[in-house]
Amino acid sequence: MTAETSRYRQLYPFRRTLQESSVLAELREFLTSSPGKLVSSALVLCLMCLFAGWFTANGQLERTGVLRSNLSDFEPRANASQVLYSSLSTANASANASFISTGKTNDELRADYLAAIATAGRAVVTSATSLPADERSAHASLNTIATYLPVYTGLVETARSNNRQDDSVGAAYLASASTLMQQQLLPAAESFYHQENESLRTSHDRFADPPWAVYGALLITALCILVAQRHLARRTRRNLNLGLLVAAAATTVALLWVVIAGLTSVSFSARAESKGADAIDSLTLARTLTQKARSTETMALVQRSAGAAAPSASFEQSLDAARASLAKVGRSDPAVTVDVDAARAAAGRWAAAHRTITERETLGDYGGATALAIGDGPDSAALAYQSLDDHLTHAIERARTLYRDNVNTARAAIAFSGPSAFTLCGAAIIGIALGYYPRIREYR
Repeated sequence: MTAETSRYRQLYPFRRTLQESSVLAELREFLTSSPGKLVSSALVLCLMCLFAGWFTANGQLERTGVLRSNLSDFEPRANASQVLYSSLSTANASANASFISTGKTNDELRADYLAAIATAGRAVVTSATSLPADERSAHASLNTIATYLPVYTGLVETARSNNRQDDSVGAAYLASASTLMQQQLLPAAESFYHQENESLRTSHDRFADPPWAVYGALLITALCILVAQRHLARRTRRNLNLGLLVAAAATTVALLWVVIAGLTSVSFSARAESKGADAIDSLTLARTLTQKARSTETMALVQRSAGAAAPSASFEQSLDAARASLAKVGRSDPAVTVDVDAARAAAGRWAAAHRTITERETLGDYGGATALAIGDGPDSAALAYQSLDDHLTHAIERARTLYRDNVNTARAAIAFSGPSAFTLCGAAIIGIALGYYPRIREYR
């Protein structure tokens, strides 16, 4: 290695640092110059528009995804849990009524029981396959139902076999089945329903408030463009800059679009909760309480037929609680209001029929009480209960339709606002470039 080469290597780092310092100095000098300030201002505004467009599009798409998830995942699961709960209650009431009936009525009640058990089974399968693995409590409730449902149906079949042989032990088997339903199956189904309904509410609450951060990002961007327009007008003594005006108009339109779409979407989302979710909760509670009252009514006759004492009267308590739950249902939808009013009228007829049943039992007219409880006469408890249950079922279906329609409208209201805002922010970037380019070019 020659001395000259060695000296060059020693001086190379110093020369490189000197060159870098020279580049930084030139860059600093450019940025502090008039054209440099214009370029910097244009770049900052373009980056703000790019960020505002991305942030808005991402936020609106996320909100759209929440609503889509409600319709495709959380709401069907909540509905399946409601169907499961109601089907188990219906099965228990039908099994009790079938036990004390004969002839054609028995066949109809038997068919109702089998249909309710089949519906409950399908609901368990549907819920289990769509339930996330991390919801352990919900899975535990389904496991309880899956474990005890075959036991329940086995006890009912045993009771039915003994009853066909006129063996009084059948009533004991049916009482055991009803106890299993009341102490294991229905509490598990109720817990599962509340868990799924809470998941739906939690998901829905994520959409309850408007996207203030999105509004703020677009508003700040629009204001910064207007400030730049004013500053550039004073600097160049030109009142209007067409490019910056286009950019300001684009961001303002994006802001107005997102605000109007967001507020409209939030409004329909709130309507979905008030007209749909809240009504479904009250109607479902009313339906399960009436089914509990029906089970109590028929089980009292089952135990009376076996010579046992009738259980403590909880019929009135369940029916009164159902009426109180119906009173909480709003009257904003005419179709739901008609069904609720009809259900209340049917509950009144049922209560009157039940009082007559109790009177006949007290007088020892067990046959007359049974005929009034499960017969098809115009004043029978069975007819009043069936009318009540039909109206509640129809009201629940209507409330579910209202929920899904309003959520779908809320989703559609913001579906295009995010991509459109991003496109408008892109147009604003073009406007900024076109607005600044002639001014920068003047310094060449």
